Amino acid sequence: MLVRQLDDVRGSQREVRAGNWTSRRLLLAEDGMGFSLHDTLIHAGTTTRMHYQHHLEAVYCIQGRGHLRDVDSGEEF
Repeated sequence: MLVRQLDDVRGSQREVRAGNWTSRRLLLAEDGMGFSLHDTLIHAGTTTRMHYQHHLEAVYCIQGRGHLRDVDSGEEF
């Protein structure tokens, strides 16, 4: 079992910032769990295009509103 808190990640190498998002990487491949888990903040008023070549993405919005579009299928959420 691996127990990690968000405060363990903040300010470490597992907190990655880009122009319009901040990703807090709670689980990575090196943790050996078979999946990754990120707490990602998408900054208000921005557009982010993402491409995942080697994995699937699950999105759980806990605050604010967002618009998601699957570029391949055209499906919108």
